[in-house]
Amino acid sequence: MSRKLTWAVLALVLAGTLFVGSRKESGPPTEDQRVQRISSVVRCPTCRGLSAAQSDAPPAEAIREEVRRRVQDGESDAEIKAYLVSRYGEDILLEPGADGVGIVVWALPVIGGVAAVGGLALVLHRRRVRPGRKASAADEALVARAMRR
Repeated sequence: MSRKLTWAVLALVLAGTLFVGSRKESGPPTEDQRVQRISSVVRCPTCRGLSAAQSDAPPAEAIREEVRRRVQDGESDAEIKAYLVSRYGEDILLEPGADGVGIVVWALPVIGGVAAVGGLALVLHRRRVRPGRKASAADEALVARAMRR
């Protein structure tokens, strides 16, 4: 298989995967789906590192019931989260906000990724073998010694 054909097939597979992955479910989410979605981004007040959806602790169950009651009352996801933040504080959310110190939490991985890719590109550029470059006398002597053995 030629190199261009391989890249074309890879691009086609990638495009198909992105298309299928980006399609949204049809229709509005059910009540249970909304409760699960909201509870999964809210921290359990007593458990370490678990969301209210993952925990079986009584405070997490109380949060899920409060979320369910508010969903049934017709409140939006943002209103429910705002209520929980007003009651428990900003730390109740598992995802940091995109303002203040929270922006640093979101920006650091991006900056780190860009720096890593830039560093890798720089290293690969410096290590690239350029045609027409002459080997140093020390390198030629090293190769000659290795060939004699």
